[in-house]
Amino acid sequence: MNSKLEPVLEELISHLNKLHEMVIATLGQSIKVFEDFDSNRAEQAMETSADIENLHHTIEDMAFGAIAEFQPQNIDLRRLIAYIHTSGSLHIVGRFAYKIMEIVTLSEGLDHFKELVTLPYLSEIAITALGVSVRAVIEEDLNEISELEKLEAQSDNEATEMFQEIATYLNSRRDISYIAMLYVIVGRYFERAADQAITIAESAVFLVSGERKKLGFAYKGVDDISDLEIDI
Repeated sequence: MNSKLEPVLEELISHLNKLHEMVIATLGQSIKVFEDFDSNRAEQAMETSADIENLHHTIEDMAFGAIAEFQPQNIDLRRLIAYIHTSGSLHIVGRFAYKIMEIVTLSEGLDHFKELVTLPYLSEIAITALGVSVRAVIEEDLNEISELEKLEAQSDNEATEMFQEIATYLNSRRDISYIAMLYVIVGRYFERAADQAITIAESAVFLVSGERKKLGFAYKGVDDISDLEIDI
């Protein structure tokens, strides 16, 4: 490692850890305010969006600046690229959380027609998956990648089952179409957050191995998803 680059990398790692903490905190808040349709808390939580945006741009600027100044090669260059990609994916997840908060502010007077089970679980899967993928990048350790792919498969399965359940409700009740649509949208945001964890993990694989690998296909088409389920 270039000795002059080392303190920059350490600062970038610190920023990435902070960004990750901010994003998962906001993502966790988003499901809480959606469960309660608490527009006041949603508006307060939305204020963190600017902080996420600013920190993401700080990471990008630092990483691109380090590439221009130090002209790193091999693993040092891969580190910087992985940090840029990780920051970008976390930024996207932060926007998903913001969109969920925004939905809450526009949903005054609504009540849930069913107990929310799948949506909170999807949020937990997304938060856990993001933790696994960010650790893989920062610690340069790929040992949890298989577990991450299981989480992503679990997320897809849970979302599909929820969409099917909502379709069944809609066949018997015509008064719930709007809120049912919100369940689908929010569920899709959490599913996509787990997908972003896969994107981060692909950057980790590139960082550690120097090879580009598409993840998320190992458990596609598995009939019994229960064999893959992970305690989170």
